[in-house]
Amino acid sequence: MRVDHQFAYSSVMAIEFVTIPFSHYCEKARWALDRVGVTYIEHGHLPIFSRLATKRMGAGNTVPAVVADGKIVADSTAIVAWADARRPGALLPTDANERAAALALEDTFDEQLGPATRRWAYYYLLPNKAVMRNVTANGVPTWQARTFRMFRPLAAGAIKRGLKIDTAGAERSRQKIETVFAQVNALLADGRRFLVGTSFSVADLAFASLAAPILVPPQQKFGMAGPQIYAGEARAAVEAWRATPAGQFALRMFATER
Repeated sequence: MRVDHQFAYSSVMAIEFVTIPFSHYCEKARWALDRVGVTYIEHGHLPIFSRLATKRMGAGNTVPAVVADGKIVADSTAIVAWADARRPGALLPTDANERAAALALEDTFDEQLGPATRRWAYYYLLPNKAVMRNVTANGVPTWQARTFRMFRPLAAGAIKRGLKIDTAGAERSRQKIETVFAQVNALLADGRRFLVGTSFSVADLAFASLAAPILVPPQQKFGMAGPQIYAGEARAAVEAWRATPAGQFALRMFATER
């Protein structure tokens, strides 16, 4: 269950969840925790500042990260597995073949879709000061949001360099998105309700959450809800992706399973 954001680390043995709030990988982990009924205290930080938080807790540079029972679980994939262990079968299929298929899809979405949607979204949203001001002000300490606004050109430049965000990169990302969506379209062609088996699994969760930056489902928070955050050719691309079977599937997962 979601707990309102708190930014000072708790002195009690609560489950701590460190995130970049608008990150789709953090949403993947957040969805997994919510799905199994974990109560946690979320500490949202902006990029760069998140590294200070994770290093302080011993998680290196990795976000999202969970601290529970004195142990650190870093990376969304590890957090999904940790969450499922608390309620076996909630996210990872119990059937061995289905489990293998779901985990293989999760790997594809983690390695191909997630980086592509992030780069593509940043390419079109970073120049939009109003959208970025709203996105970076949600769920983080006020001083971090103010610092980002003050040093926005430097911060945007660092993000572009770190993620190799340029016109060519955005086009490569678009092509990867199209490839993954075609794969999901093919899976859905037989009328299945879920990507693997007959119930919701990590495959569905990973696809929906990692496609979220380009589908902007209304259930998303942190200033990333709705196609209106994009304009022009980007808005047209988003609407086209939302209209595909894969896009409709991801939006349905948010509406019915989130």
